Amino acid sequence: MQKKVGDKENIHEGHRQRLLNLVISSGIDNVSEIQALEFTLSYIYPRGDTNPLAHRLLNKFGTYADVLDADVNDLQTVLGVGERAAKLITQLPELFHYYTCSRLKEKALLNSKAAMFDFCELILRLSRVEELYIVALDANMRLKGYRRLAKGAINMVGIKQNEITKFLNTYTPSYVFLMHNHPGGYCLPSKQDKTANQNLSQMFMFLGVNFIDHFIIGSDGIASIGEDRKMREFIPL
Repeated sequence: MQKKVGDKENIHEGHRQRLLNLVISSGIDNVSEIQALEFTLSYIYPRGDTNPLAHRLLNKFGTYADVLDADVNDLQTVLGVGERAAKLITQLPELFHYYTCSRLKEKALLNSKAAMFDFCELILRLSRVEELYIVALDANMRLKGYRRLAKGAINMVGIKQNEITKFLNTYTPSYVFLMHNHPGGYCLPSKQDKTANQNLSQMFMFLGVNFIDHFIIGSDGIASIGEDRKMREFIPL
């Protein structure tokens, strides 16, 4: 007897429910990479079987992380991925990052360089693009807030003072520090980094805010511009 379209949809719905039950019972970290990607895609594709698409994506890009980090145009070369789906996929890392940032806003204590390095590493070590953040602390060295000032090809000298001033007016911090990353590169500061840092340090002094330091997160570790040396070594990923 020939199966009807409705029967096929019921089979897919049953599979999606079993996958959901598996993820809930076992945990997302205990399922296969195919199943993890298939489960993720189910939020983008509300109907149908996402398993074949998960296979095609992994075959092209390699890993779950590589799929989510892929270029929006490259994603659209895979059968079954349209423009809307490609854009949604590329926003998933941003969504996960937003969740992490939201959790960190619960008054994290950053009262030591080690704690600051942990924070820097969590926010920027895995970023594939260059980003610059300003971080605000209260008088007890607890996190008040932080904001991304730039993303992409960062021109350190071109950071707008009004963006920093707005941030300071919002959080009224006692202390601030800056952090940016060198994706795939070394953490030691460039001449431009040092020049920009000196100008920013003077600006914070003028505004009456204690400027702690400016940290650079590279693939090899974390460096301090203020101390002009590497402060933390990374184990290669």
